Amino acid sequence: MRVFAHRGFSHKFPEGTRAAYQGAVDSGADGFECDVRLTRDKEIICFHDRTTERIAGKRGAISRMSTEEIKELTNAITLNELLDLAIENNKDILIETKHPVLTGGAIERRVMGLLHLRAAEISASKINISLMSFSYLATLRMKRKYPHVMKVVKYPFAVFIRPTRDVAIDIELLRKHPGILNRLSTSRIYVWTVNSREDLRWLKKRTIEGVITDRPKRARKITLSSQHE
Repeated sequence: MRVFAHRGFSHKFPEGTRAAYQGAVDSGADGFECDVRLTRDKEIICFHDRTTERIAGKRGAISRMSTEEIKELTNAITLNELLDLAIENNKDILIETKHPVLTGGAIERRVMGLLHLRAAEISASKINISLMSFSYLATLRMKRKYPHVMKVVKYPFAVFIRPTRDVAIDIELLRKHPGILNRLSTSRIYVWTVNSREDLRWLKKRTIEGVITDRPKRARKITLSSQHE
């Protein structure tokens, strides 16, 4: 069971910042998870929310702000900068494109374009990068042009109509319906957002590819302990 830091080591550091992702490296996480949006100047920024209000206390739509303006408020990191950190430290990345957005599929095109541009570096570092989204249409768009795509799932029906084999699934859904794991037996399963010791120990006994967690240090410790049980 591999450990992916959810927006970086977001339990300890401000989410989506360089400090959070460097903290994930220092904690021994296997990889990063990030959410991506397009800024006004068409940069790919690692940012979950549609606006800066929750993070910065000042409301501003990410799509209407420049990268510089967002960074001044939140210290957010761009996907290109996160790629630098991942390549340098051999960390895999799970990239989630956020929807709905007025620009439609532009975020997927920009992300895949960046990955294509840096394909040689990514290949040389031997890191794996997967794309994912809650949006059914977004996963279809990415699946046509990129080999590693998965649907993010929060509700039971989405397990059965997803367009991808692999899946990123909500821990609360699995806890309520553990039988879903049997239906996903041929898939690579990532589970989010797994923070409690109880949930981490429950998952390590099952066939899970990885957990996405705010607490990568805790998750790493519990994962490693399974090697000696």
